[in-house]
Amino acid sequence: MIYFDNAATSFYKPFSVKKAVLHELNHSANPGRSGHSASLRAAMVVAECREEIQKRFFPGNVIFTKNCTEALNLAIFGSASGSVVTTVFEHNSVLRPLKKLCDANHRELRIVSPEKDILTPLVRAIKKDTKLVVITAMSNVTGCCFPIDEIAKEIKKRSDALILVDMAQAAGHIRLKLTDVDMCAFAGHKGLLGPQGTGFLLCREGIDLSPLLYGGTGSHSLLLTQPNALPDGLEAGTLNTHGIAGLREGIKYAYERFDALEKRRKKVFDALRNGMKQIRGVRVLAAENGILTMNFLSLDCSEGADRLNRYDICVRSGLHCAPFAHKYLGTLPYGAIRFSVGANNTVSDAEAALEAVEKIAHERPDHDIY
Repeated sequence: MIYFDNAATSFYKPFSVKKAVLHELNHSANPGRSGHSASLRAAMVVAECREEIQKRFFPGNVIFTKNCTEALNLAIFGSASGSVVTTVFEHNSVLRPLKKLCDANHRELRIVSPEKDILTPLVRAIKKDTKLVVITAMSNVTGCCFPIDEIAKEIKKRSDALILVDMAQAAGHIRLKLTDVDMCAFAGHKGLLGPQGTGFLLCREGIDLSPLLYGGTGSHSLLLTQPNALPDGLEAGTLNTHGIAGLREGIKYAYERFDALEKRRKKVFDALRNGMKQIRGVRVLAAENGILTMNFLSLDCSEGADRLNRYDICVRSGLHCAPFAHKYLGTLPYGAIRFSVGANNTVSDAEAALEAVEKIAHERPDHDIY
């Protein structure tokens, strides 16, 4: 099997990640719920992961979630109190909660498209009542990255709106300055190479968020209201300690070897992109930062992905939960096929995938169904 679906979840998990997960499964205890040694040891595992996150990104409150979607929902529903600005490149884990929030509270949702850049329309969309700006650091459809630090600085000059960045695709893949960003939502299982079922929200000190979940926190148990203490008040219920242990090791691996992994991914991606552009019967729609989006001219994208699967090539087809990005590309309603390169891939994988694409492209006469 050749796996090019790393934007959905990374295939490669370092040995240190697997070892940490297994160790916690063999030493299970509930962190922060008891005073015995096993519980205290588990609490230290969680604390060490928080410290690793703060070290790699910025100091602040780390709230663990089950994925990036939950982290985004926590930030959106927990903070927004006015109109909201976002972009056409956002995932449905941003668009759907924003739509729900704005409809329920009669607030305006402004979704901007790039002109010469994304900064100009974003700044233009900021109004006096704008309280939240949400932007992805890296599109899961096109791979394009935005100048997050520059955008944040310009927004802060004009507004007191909070800035939330979706780091699902960017974390572990590109280096970003996050100096003026207020909150970042992360997936643990993509570029950070951690287990599925892990994610987190990182927010600056002083940002007041309302809980998304209510329940036990291991503290202030006499209260019938959710405690305000962070991160306890935003982490109701038992944490995924074994996943968090694996996440810490994944983050360490991804950033201690960042340059080597980046060089390897780039070599594979360059081979894939350059070769794909030479194949007749294929349209390359976007190709940046390890993500290549394409379509066969003579096949529906779902059928194209299915045929690639017959060659044991794993890709993702469809709208990738980002409908406005596909509208921008002109690929509605069918969507497209996405190849996403990860730490698992080799140049040989790219060559095999290109060989399969070329064979499939010539299995039917060329006629443009789009």
